[in-house]
Amino acid sequence: MNKGKQSKGDQQLEMVGNFIIIFVKSVIAGIKRIFKERDKLFLLVIIILISGVIFYLRQQIGDHFFPDTEFHVVKVVLLLSPALPILILYFLGSEKPAKADEFEAKFASIKFCGKDGSYPVFKGKETDGKKVIYTFYSPGITIFEWRNRESELETVLDCNIERIENAKSTKQIIKLHTVPTEQGIEDNLLWDDSFIQEKDFVLCIGKGLLEYVKINLNKYPHALIAGVTGSGKSVILREMLWQCIKKGARIYMIDFKGGVEFGIEYEEFGEVVTERQHALELMKELTKEMKMRLDVFRKCGVKNIEEYNQLHPEKPLCRIVLACDEVSEMLDKTGLQKKDQAIFYEIEKEMSSLARLARAPGINMLLATQRPDAKVIPGQIKNNLPIRISGRMVDKHASEIILGNSKASQLGDTLGRFMYTVGADTYEFQAFNFSDSSLVKGDYQIGSMLIEQGYDLDEESFEDYDEEKDLLDYEPDLDDEIFDELEGF
Repeated sequence: MNKGKQSKGDQQLEMVGNFIIIFVKSVIAGIKRIFKERDKLFLLVIIILISGVIFYLRQQIGDHFFPDTEFHVVKVVLLLSPALPILILYFLGSEKPAKADEFEAKFASIKFCGKDGSYPVFKGKETDGKKVIYTFYSPGITIFEWRNRESELETVLDCNIERIENAKSTKQIIKLHTVPTEQGIEDNLLWDDSFIQEKDFVLCIGKGLLEYVKINLNKYPHALIAGVTGSGKSVILREMLWQCIKKGARIYMIDFKGGVEFGIEYEEFGEVVTERQHALELMKELTKEMKMRLDVFRKCGVKNIEEYNQLHPEKPLCRIVLACDEVSEMLDKTGLQKKDQAIFYEIEKEMSSLARLARAPGINMLLATQRPDAKVIPGQIKNNLPIRISGRMVDKHASEIILGNSKASQLGDTLGRFMYTVGADTYEFQAFNFSDSSLVKGDYQIGSMLIEQGYDLDEESFEDYDEEKDLLDYEPDLDDEIFDELEGF
């Protein structure tokens, strides 16, 4: 009997404990809510002031209305008036936001739910300039599912989604970074040299929903640009190349279309290669220069070209940029006999070395292609091209090869519209409308090459170089400080 009463008492105690926990959590949620919804914060301040005045004047109020009664329920309420703001916070924290039902209906219309049939629960929103960030409790739907259905979500929520991410504290909370529909991407951005960045080899390539898109060739040295004919990939390639020229880089251009893409204007700034054997010789020369620079850096105790040039300002090394408008023409071995494939394999080998090791020596590759076939661009090269930019693609497979998703196949026909992959996120942006008339003749190159200086490379010494352990080696990792490249212009 006593045991049963004790068990019942424990249950009651547990219920009280649970209520206290829920009450405290609701009060904390209420505090967070009023700081997000400032109108409620103002109301709470008014209630605190009123409850304070009531508590201070409780004796006078009680004596005025109930002069002949020592104890009355109203007098008790007056005594507890300081608890009124706490109760307000509790109700605010436990109240289901008005928008919750609205969002649930929208998710239901596209059947966006977990395996258990539950929909994401709206938890609140905050503004950041023109951006609105919605927070959802979504334990049954992974962030990958959110990203895969981004287009549907944009339609049903009537917004442009800039980014989807998990909260830092838990993967069950999703943050949806959105921009109002009317705040769309511009269709035509005219290039002007004022867009050239002061920062060392940071290139401005266009504008997204809210900010200018920039890439840092010091962090992410090589770019792969893809897109069907007419998408504007050659234009964005030349736009990037011009910025490199203005920043003092030594330019090399490979164009197997007889110099059609890089015309006479570009020969003023660098060498244009139109034959495959010449391209192989160039690749070998750049690989040799890369090895020389790595050897020099190790002997000088520096990690990269920036540190070396700071140490030797009187004789700096130049940045080297290799641009190829159609890399498939240079690497595609399809249909060739073995005797004809040898030169292709040699070029592939040299390009692979540059892709892996050329970041620290300051050698960058900007490669464009219409056909991003896995057979054309080997994985060892593609995996070391961290900057991925894609114009419109005709099929999902081609888009997935470049971006890791099918979004490029969903792009419209707007000339110069691209997708840019940053880590797990993909952004849409409009590239600049660049014209060759923007080119201004001049000698912009800063620094020289070690080959020109007659540096003698100790090949045996370089063979001891451990690319896996040396700090000069580059391992592409787009999750580290990746959004530095998307800061406002």
